[in-house]
Amino acid sequence: MRKARDLVGLPVIGLERGEHIGEVRDVLFSATGIFHSLLLTKATVLTAGKILPKAKLQGIGQDAITISQDGDIEEFRDSTGLIRSLVQGDVQFVGKEVLTQDGTYLGTVEDVYLDEELNTIVGYEVSEGFLVDLKEGRKVLPAHPEIMVGQDTLLVPADVELAEEL
Repeated sequence: MRKARDLVGLPVIGLERGEHIGEVRDVLFSATGIFHSLLLTKATVLTAGKILPKAKLQGIGQDAITISQDGDIEEFRDSTGLIRSLVQGDVQFVGKEVLTQDGTYLGTVEDVYLDEELNTIVGYEVSEGFLVDLKEGRKVLPAHPEIMVGQDTLLVPADVELAEEL
């Protein structure tokens, strides 16, 4: 299991020429929580963003991401609004409040846990506030098919409880 935030800031190295191509700015997911791609540059009004699709990644190490060649980078605009991001997008995970369907506040999303193959989200790291984090540590919300990722909140079933670890 790996935290998605650990990927942000890693350099991207092209194996063809051994050169530094860019740096990971964000991690992108499909609406269903499948790891989609790594964002290198964000889209602007005038330009498309640059992404590395998951299928083009050669290696994801502790210190760098490797790809075969520069041509693996693609232009990207999310015109559908179905892409979720970790930290920068219109619908992002970090900073989102976690609420139960009956209105109980559980905390704020601080990170996303990915499975070993980096395919899907398996859980969310949740902060219950600075002092509670210091005293008890952050909690984990295991992924659940009934979690709804909204614009401002992560809505979970009323009976879901935070765990100490996955």
